[in-house]
Amino acid sequence: MRVSWPLVGRAAEVHTLRSAVSAPGLSGIVVSGVAGIGKSRVVREALAGANPHWIVGTTAARGLPLGAFAAWADHLDGDRLQLVRGVIDAITATPTGGPAFLVVDDAQLLDDLSAFVLHQIVQRRAARVVLTVRDGDPVPDSVREIWKDHTFDRLDLRPLREQECAELLSAALQGPVDADAAHRLWQLTRGNALYLRNIVEQELTDGRLQQHDGGWQWVGRPVLPTGLVELIESRFGDLSPAVGDVVDALAVAEPLELSILQRITSIEAVEEANVRGLITLQETGHGIEGRVSHPLYGEMRRTRTPVARLRRLRGRIATELSALPNADDLRVSVRRASLGIDSDLAPDPALLVRSAQGATRLADLALAERLATAAGAAGAGPEATYLRAHALSWSFRGQEAEEVLAGFDTTGLSDTERARFAHLRASNLLWALGRPADAKSHIDDISDELGPEGQHWLDAFLTVYWFAMDQPTEAEASAKLLSLHDLPEFVGTEAAWALATVAAEAGRTAQALELTATGYRTSTHAFDTPHIRFNLADTEVTAYALAGCLADAERVTERVRLEATDLPGAARWLATAIAARVALARGEADSAATLFDQIAAPMADHANGWGFRYNVARATTAAMRGCTAEAAEILDSLDAIKRPFRSLDHERSLARAWVSAGEGAVGEAIGILGETAAKTAADGQYAAEVLCRQLATQLGDRTHADRLSELADLVEGPRATLAARFAAALRDHDAHELSSLADAFESIGDRVAAMDACAHAAIVYRQQDRRGSALTCSTRADALAAECGVMTPAVDQASERIPLTPREREVVALIESPNRIIAERLNLSTRTVEGHIYRAMGKTGTTSREELAQLFKRRRP
Repeated sequence: MRVSWPLVGRAAEVHTLRSAVSAPGLSGIVVSGVAGIGKSRVVREALAGANPHWIVGTTAARGLPLGAFAAWADHLDGDRLQLVRGVIDAITATPTGGPAFLVVDDAQLLDDLSAFVLHQIVQRRAARVVLTVRDGDPVPDSVREIWKDHTFDRLDLRPLREQECAELLSAALQGPVDADAAHRLWQLTRGNALYLRNIVEQELTDGRLQQHDGGWQWVGRPVLPTGLVELIESRFGDLSPAVGDVVDALAVAEPLELSILQRITSIEAVEEANVRGLITLQETGHGIEGRVSHPLYGEMRRTRTPVARLRRLRGRIATELSALPNADDLRVSVRRASLGIDSDLAPDPALLVRSAQGATRLADLALAERLATAAGAAGAGPEATYLRAHALSWSFRGQEAEEVLAGFDTTGLSDTERARFAHLRASNLLWALGRPADAKSHIDDISDELGPEGQHWLDAFLTVYWFAMDQPTEAEASAKLLSLHDLPEFVGTEAAWALATVAAEAGRTAQALELTATGYRTSTHAFDTPHIRFNLADTEVTAYALAGCLADAERVTERVRLEATDLPGAARWLATAIAARVALARGEADSAATLFDQIAAPMADHANGWGFRYNVARATTAAMRGCTAEAAEILDSLDAIKRPFRSLDHERSLARAWVSAGEGAVGEAIGILGETAAKTAADGQYAAEVLCRQLATQLGDRTHADRLSELADLVEGPRATLAARFAAALRDHDAHELSSLADAFESIGDRVAAMDACAHAAIVYRQQDRRGSALTCSTRADALAAECGVMTPAVDQASERIPLTPREREVVALIESPNRIIAERLNLSTRTVEGHIYRAMGKTGTTSREELAQLFKRRRP
């Protein structure tokens, strides 16, 4: 399947090329880079419109005198000097008499006479010359002298960076690409545009690169296209068996210490592979490590080398690793075991169990499940069963995990081990299968059978269970029986996360942060907490965002992204999701939307879990950007899921309120927020209540000052105090205070609240006939709206020059609907709606509903 590939990430290189061919003091430029990096494409883009002569050096033409210039060379058996003059005249003639533009692609393949012609053209300054040369290929002295003897600029073309590669994929596929897929493709191709194009088109044709919910997701392993395999094999040339062993050893187990690589192959073979550019040797601080020069070399060798040979190599490497002084280190153990299960070595049950624990800790759940399965087959016992079920559950393969756990007899185990299995099974029933009643029943059934040693596992689960059931009071009551520091690592970490979230939503920010810190410390020592750290980070962001400490939330984003860099699977997209939430909280709606687009596919795959959680924020982002239909569609899809735990009610209500406000039904939005504020107050979620009442105030509701003043004494952090001041200033029509609050909200990072404070100040100033102050505030509000990519009703009203009442504005915003629908939505009579439309027409001088609707089309930032 062919796609259109735009040029992405090369603006600086194109500029350098254009400058070089137009600079008076330069003869031209040399563009170097590895094969497939995009040298020719960049040159074509830079010289578009210049109509250059394009000469291509080839291996076939290299053996012919003037082979590269054959199209301009007549009578090759004539006078050689006259022939050269004729070629030079033909290649440099232009209709205007100005300098010609000449591109020589793969200049390292020119024959000597062609190089002489080119040298003469440069010496006479008869053309501006661009030469491309391939890194790693020998360059004849006759060609090298061209840029050594004259003034040439040089451009070393680098591979595309990971972000540039992701942008290119999105542009070529005309839609967002899953962050994990983009990362895997970049890792495989290392930013080589030719390799990327070949693989993507093959994966599209074979159906492994698929579009889901508007985004692209990559499933399965790549199959290298024949043309790409041939290209790579031409790079390899004829390999001796010894050199092939070097490449194959690294293909199955890179990186390898040089000493190990030399022992399992030979010193001479390693040197030859390195000289030929097939492998690289790098100083690491712990010694020298070998890797294949490009990931595709290893991919090709793994798919084309006999299985028996690869199994033998894996066994030899695993044996060498077992002899190292650090053989029992976590990462080394995981490597030994993962090599061993695909080798000719006998299985080691103890190593497989230890390595399954290590793989889980490294968040490689697919490998953990493989190792645990192999451990079970080797007779490792209950621990292998636990590890396998744990990996399956955290991979959202809950039914498989339930089958493993339900079929395992725990009768002969100690109370602690039985409690451990019960906790895992109940957690799987709750989170992975969404069967909370069965989870609670399972814990209740086993509770009477266990002594004190096992009971604290069950009490910890009940804390998490009540939290999941949106009953924070019950969760904290259960937690009174616990000492988080005395709980087993994973159990303590999960309980700390649940209690931290309860404290964050209640406005006890310091307690929430202390609990997340406890969770982080506990998880450091646990093998079975692969992604709970991202749950903790999400809760930490929640605590900071509700408190109004958004710079601290930004620092969490930076830490989480760094932590996820070397982790596979869900970890990478969870880090992106947390970053998107922080961008949203800071009012950076366009940035948040871009991040959510990158992870649309995995969110769809985890629709009842993490995907549900982050789709709420995604809907809010869309609504704030004015994409109300998209936001409503996302929220409707979430409502249809009927999630059996953690309803995220107040966050979904905030999203619904943004949708209503974006559609013009501001009163409806205020009603949603009022109901939600009352519910959060009843549940003790006072920080969430502050956020609901703050947004209602931003929408123009003047009734929240007294309650927000009370909440300022209950909720920690600057947000509650600022929200109370905002509500009081709006109630009192205090434009100066509203304007000052814009600075205060911007200082804590809430730029949407800042723009609304500015907008309300402008509205009040206008009502007081202070037009200069009104204009200053509305201009600032507009500027913030443009920066954030957000348009709010207050900003819209502040920028409006025709004075309608708030109710008239609501009616006009919905005017494209029939009067009956408007009346139902705004809780008015049809006659009242007609009256508002009539008065709005009188104020605006319009004569029809269509004119009025067009005049008040909501602006988009």
